[in-house]
Amino acid sequence: MYENLQEVLSDFGADIDFDNPKPGQRGWYTADLIDPEQGKIGTVTGDYRLVFERASDGMPMVYLTEILSLKDGEVRVEAWAEFPSLSSGAWLYCPAVGISGAYLGRHGFRQWRPVELGKTAEAKIVFYTSPMS
Repeated sequence: MYENLQEVLSDFGADIDFDNPKPGQRGWYTADLIDPEQGKIGTVTGDYRLVFERASDGMPMVYLTEILSLKDGEVRVEAWAEFPSLSSGAWLYCPAVGISGAYLGRHGFRQWRPVELGKTAEAKIVFYTSPMS
């Protein structure tokens, strides 16, 4: 649906000790979603919380939730991720479901990766085809 998006952070906050992250710490953000051909198509409001350290290797694990508010509806994103993947530059894959408007009941995914940490990211929003789409 939307490929090659740029995400521009407009607000960011965290109570995380990035050198020594611990369960219970969290971060939050708001960003504009920019399509190179259409301009601003919506916003992302997100939150992530360090929930536990994986027993096998001590990796801090976060639970990420987002609402994508687009011109013709909203999309909810929820995913588990390794904490370092939020800043590594690798693509993060997150399941997504439409919760209103043209996206209601549609399933797909959102991918993003930071380009300039704390400022910009690349993003994609893709919905699976269905007989109703």
